Amino acid sequence: MKSLRIPLLFAALGLISAAALAQAPPIAPMEIAGATTVNYEGLIDLIEKTPGLVVVDSRLLADYRKGHIGKAINIVNDEMTEAVLASHVATKQKPVLFYCQGLTCGRSAAAVKIAVGWGYTKVYYYPLGVDEWSKQGMPLVRK
Repeated sequence: MKSLRIPLLFAALGLISAAALAQAPPIAPMEIAGATTVNYEGLIDLIEKTPGLVVVDSRLLADYRKGHIGKAINIVNDEMTEAVLASHVATKQKPVLFYCQGLTCGRSAAAVKIAVGWGYTKVYYYPLGVDEWSKQGMPLVRK
């Protein structure tokens, strides 16, 4: 009887952990000093009306390949050096937007802080990321 209780206990704890994770609080802020926050409508407007806008998906390559916002390039935070960002964004005055999965991801928030710290002046931040984009029925490009 004792041997049955231990697996049941672990199973119950696993369910509790999964439920707790599903309710995970945001780890990324909605706004970051030095950047302009946009929602999905703002992002569409930027893409349509901002020549030279570079859209950066900060997620892991596997997630990017599963589906990303059109015209986005993938730069994972671990690989984002000043030289790598500069190879995609011609000058620090050119517009660049960062996004990731959403508020529970935090990768784009970290990338925005780094870019602002390096002196980029037209930084846009889409904190709700792919989560909101998908909820709004917007298309994702798969590679």
